Amino acid sequence: MRIIIFTFFISLISFSQDFSEINSKTEKYPKLLTAEILADNIKKDFSKKEDQIKALYSWLTANIRYDLEEFYNPNRETKVTFRYQSLEERDQKIKAIKDKTVRETLSSRKAVCEGYAQTFSKVCTLLDIENEVVEGYVRSSSNRIGRPLQGPNHSWNAVKLNNKWIYIDATWGAGSEYNGRWIRKFNSYYYNIPKSKYFLTHLPEDSLWKLRVGRIEKEDFYNQPIYSHQFLKSDITLVSPETGILSRNTQGAVKLELKNAADKEVLVGFLGSTRAVKPTTVNKEGKTIVSIIPPLRARALFLLIDREVAIEFLVQ
Repeated sequence: MRIIIFTFFISLISFSQDFSEINSKTEKYPKLLTAEILADNIKKDFSKKEDQIKALYSWLTANIRYDLEEFYNPNRETKVTFRYQSLEERDQKIKAIKDKTVRETLSSRKAVCEGYAQTFSKVCTLLDIENEVVEGYVRSSSNRIGRPLQGPNHSWNAVKLNNKWIYIDATWGAGSEYNGRWIRKFNSYYYNIPKSKYFLTHLPEDSLWKLRVGRIEKEDFYNQPIYSHQFLKSDITLVSPETGILSRNTQGAVKLELKNAADKEVLVGFLGSTRAVKPTTVNKEGKTIVSIIPPLRARALFLLIDREVAIEFLVQ
């Protein structure tokens, strides 16, 4: 399965909340090991299930690189077909395929999203932690706003902790692509993605995994703006527009409203331009109203908050 990687939302900030003690132990683990040895190391160092899950996230994001070559290879097989004569034989063959993916991920130390997700799942199972691999949709660029894919393009994990499901994306937690290169950058946001913001970045294909969080249609998911993890980690919210498309008014301007952004520096950039500009901002009744006249040929707008890309829109 192929993942759409962040190509613009690159940050120099290191997110290490609640992981410093975990990382200090997992960074001493061998770089090359099996799923069984990794699980044994985690069991030895961590007794609490939550710490074990964090340790797995820590090690996996630090030691597995995203395989850009496989991602950009249009000829690689994305589906495996096989014959079976019983459900037991089917399940055995599926398990063998998944185990092969895990072995290849750990031996090569690189993977696409399926490798991250299957390895996370395998080690969780060895740790006696209930889990599932979730397939679904992600977006990372304005060119996908309003353009739903027909089939899933990403895999991540659901893990049961304290009788509640939490959602973890080790692929996006490991780093991102920037100018054709994958850059490792640990990101704790994608460990236990907040349910209130889950559908802003991830949409499960299976309706069961959607309903465990809430309700949203695929079209509505794809019509949203593109949010960066920096924005999602903050307490700033987008009040309007509700979609990812900014419409010009009769004067040619576009407007948006933010909450909790009164003390922030707000800039605007446009696709194809190397410079960000200062828009008109008005703080009123707890909201920050941002307005600007985009260049006539502008088709995508980037909202920057404190000089970090926060939200991406289409302009029409």
